[in-house]
Amino acid sequence: MNKTHICTTSLSKIEAVKIISCPADEIDAMLPLAEQYYHEDKLPFDAARFQRALATALAQDRGSAWWLCVAGEHVGYALMMDGWSIEFGGLSTTLDEIFVLPRWRGKGVASQAIIALRDQFASRGGVSMSMETTPDNLNAQKLYQRLGFADTQRPVFRLVLKEA
Repeated sequence: MNKTHICTTSLSKIEAVKIISCPADEIDAMLPLAEQYYHEDKLPFDAARFQRALATALAQDRGSAWWLCVAGEHVGYALMMDGWSIEFGGLSTTLDEIFVLPRWRGKGVASQAIIALRDQFASRGGVSMSMETTPDNLNAQKLYQRLGFADTQRPVFRLVLKEA
């Protein structure tokens, strides 16, 4: 499968960051990073559900998975899930997950990844992009605001209809 390479960005603090699509046959390789992300956010991690859900989203073209790479190393990942927004009048995406290994944080990896993913999504006709973070993740909140995302002050309510 051909991989999409959407960005190589040179950062002053590190080497170039590459954002490369992650095809379904590489989901297994993403599991250790995903498990670490879920652990840090104090979320239950079910590897089989993660694999199944992401494989389904990719197969149905409802989202995309991306490797964040520096010097050939996978230093993080991002998952975007697409939908339609009546409020904003078009294609909308949620940056459902973004994770950068701790030793790479504060070096611009997440910033450049979000900018590249935003631009790539906009080039496909996307009109809005959203993301969530935990209330205590102030670093993420500051990053998102610095990149132009607004705190909507809208609580998120969720009803799980079926365990996947």
